[in-house]
Amino acid sequence: MFDRLFGKKGDKPKKQPPSNIEQTNAMLTKKIQDMELRIQNLDVKQKYLQNEAKEKLKAGDKAGAKRLLAKKKKLVEQIKQCEGAMAMMEEQQMIMENTGMMKGTMEAIKNANMVIKEAQKDLNVEDMENIKDDMDELKQAQAEMGDFFAEYTNADDDEVEDELAALEEEMAKQDTGALPMANKEKINKQKNNLNKDEDALNQFMFG
Repeated sequence: MFDRLFGKKGDKPKKQPPSNIEQTNAMLTKKIQDMELRIQNLDVKQKYLQNEAKEKLKAGDKAGAKRLLAKKKKLVEQIKQCEGAMAMMEEQQMIMENTGMMKGTMEAIKNANMVIKEAQKDLNVEDMENIKDDMDELKQAQAEMGDFFAEYTNADDDEVEDELAALEEEMAKQDTGALPMANKEKINKQKNNLNKDEDALNQFMFG
């Protein structure tokens, strides 16, 4: 019996090609199913021998009952062996599944580290500081340009205000009630032209 299970002394174990986790797990599942069927068949047989032994005793055949019980005992021992082997294979399956999960997790972690390291090769703190300095210079230049145009516009507004004040002073010297209609129209036209020039300038400067 042990020779069949473990082989005879001197027998070289046959080399089996390595299998991956999925293939081995599938093989174990098939063996566990086969073992369950064998246990069921052995259990049916030992229950049958138990009943037969009872019948022998009823018939007064004590020797026959003893012989049947001896067979039943061997079947019960086989059932225990099969149950032990099945429990071992189920435990192996659990370990294998956990190992496969951990292996996949480790591979994912390794790949993530490689991607991170590769990405960090293009990151340089000095380059980032240079970019920040360039951005600060661009913002400062933009602010100076804005101040320049704002001052230009304010200077132009001052000239317009001076011209408007001179015009009002000229109008005050005249008798506003006796002004001819032509002069009023001329003054209004000048004001309209002045407003148009101011609007055009603002449109040109600020879009």
